[in-house]
Amino acid sequence: MEAQSLVPALEGDDEWTGRDQVFAEHARDGILRETQFMTMVRTDDWKLVHFVDEEEGQLFDLNADPDELVNRWDDPNAQDVKRDLLDTLLEWRIRSGVRSADWATEFR
Repeated sequence: MEAQSLVPALEGDDEWTGRDQVFAEHARDGILRETQFMTMVRTDDWKLVHFVDEEEGQLFDLNADPDELVNRWDDPNAQDVKRDLLDTLLEWRIRSGVRSADWATEFR
C-alpha cells in the first residue's frame, strides 16, 4: 500500500505539509456492487470518483457543496476541472504501477 504517515500531523509537527491530493481505490465487495472497481481523487476543493467501464462518474465542488449533493460530472462549467482530475488520477495509477513493479522486483 502507498501511504504517508499522519503521525507528524497528529503530533503537531510544523514541518508536516501533507499532500495536494488524496487518492483511494475500491474493488467490488458487499458495499460496492454496481461496478468492478472505482478510484477517487480529492483535493481541498474538488472530489472526483471514476468507475471502471462506466460512462458516468461523480464530481463534487467541495466548497460550494460540502455535503456532496450536486454531481457536476456532466456540468459544462466543470469540464476543465474534471479533465484535470482525470489526468491526475491517470498519472497516479501509472506511477502506482511503476512503484508496485519496483517493489515486487526488490523483494523477489
